[in-house]
Amino acid sequence: MKIEDLPVSELMNRNVLTVLPSTTLKDLISLMRKTHQHIFPVLADDATLLGVVNYNDILNIFRPFSRSVSEIVKRMPFVDSIDDEDLNLELSPEMGMLILVDDIINKNYISVKETSTIKEARRLMRIHKLQMLPVVSDKKFIGVISTLDILVYVFKEHDIITK
Repeated sequence: MKIEDLPVSELMNRNVLTVLPSTTLKDLISLMRKTHQHIFPVLADDATLLGVVNYNDILNIFRPFSRSVSEIVKRMPFVDSIDDEDLNLELSPEMGMLILVDDIINKNYISVKETSTIKEARRLMRIHKLQMLPVVSDKKFIGVISTLDILVYVFKEHDIITK
């Protein structure tokens, strides 16, 4: 069977770290640093996928306006310069405990079913410029499929890495 026709369930990763909506910003950042994982599925207590959260969602809460507006402002001839917003954030220590994942969750996520084909998953990844998709079954989170999962499969099939 060609890789494109395989179901996502054959290549997906079921052992994925997730967070709850009640996870604090401090704990989220600590988890990101410890695991080097930059995107986390956000689950309800019953394992329903509520959304995803990543480092851009964290930065966005501190930006005075969106990145697209910032790019427009930079192109205006009468604006001499604009500070790099990612380096000049207004922060206080309390934010680490007061901001929760629920405050920054991205609920507009793209997901696939475990019965979807790898071809369908790759098409969605390309269209939406994503490296990872949550995999759901009846709205319950069961894992993720990533570009790396697909590459590892291809490399194993061509004996580039061991099976």
